[in-house]
Amino acid sequence: MSFFSTIPAVLLAAFFLLAPVRPASAAGGGGSVDTNFDCYGCHSKKEITPWIARTWLESLHAKKGVKCPDCHGSHDEGFKSPKFTKLPGPDKCMPCHPTKVKETMASKHGGVTKCTSCHIRHSFSLKVAMDPKICMTCHQGSPHVQEYGRSKMGVVYDAEGPGNSATCQTCHMPDFIHNVGLTIEKKELMLKVCNQCHSASFVGTALTSGTFKDHW
Repeated sequence: MSFFSTIPAVLLAAFFLLAPVRPASAAGGGGSVDTNFDCYGCHSKKEITPWIARTWLESLHAKKGVKCPDCHGSHDEGFKSPKFTKLPGPDKCMPCHPTKVKETMASKHGGVTKCTSCHIRHSFSLKVAMDPKICMTCHQGSPHVQEYGRSKMGVVYDAEGPGNSATCQTCHMPDFIHNVGLTIEKKELMLKVCNQCHSASFVGTALTSGTFKDHW
């Protein structure tokens, strides 16, 4: 039994939320992050939102110089001001990520999810976005997703971690294409994806016979 497992969940959550935010010079990766702006000065205080300040501080956005106002604007004129966006949508991501946003909006995800549905707010962690469990937050009821969890692919991923087995993203987002329906609509693209691990003859038979799940 680990030390943390003996601590009540409420107290453990309070510990992490109230822990002081690390100085910018100690941010992950050793890079220097500019925290000399009003948003960080206020939100890094423990009575405001220190966890948000911390996760932004350790993000790639912070290291690239993307700050709170770039996505949220300013609430100097009030929280209902048109200059302030509480929960930025894909339109705020578009200036920096036009291709990925356009691909997403052209997919079945378009108009249903936001970028932050997969790229969690403020850290925008690629590790989280590439984990099949993030897909399960919306697709838990899908038989296909449940079959993946019980499949050899799913079991190996859970046991061995990233890089050792195919994930939802491996098959539905090859080359990080954000139109998740392309491999479903274009069988030749799915064949190409499957061929990364399986022989062409096996993949062709499995896909054309509709027995792919039998091989999991």
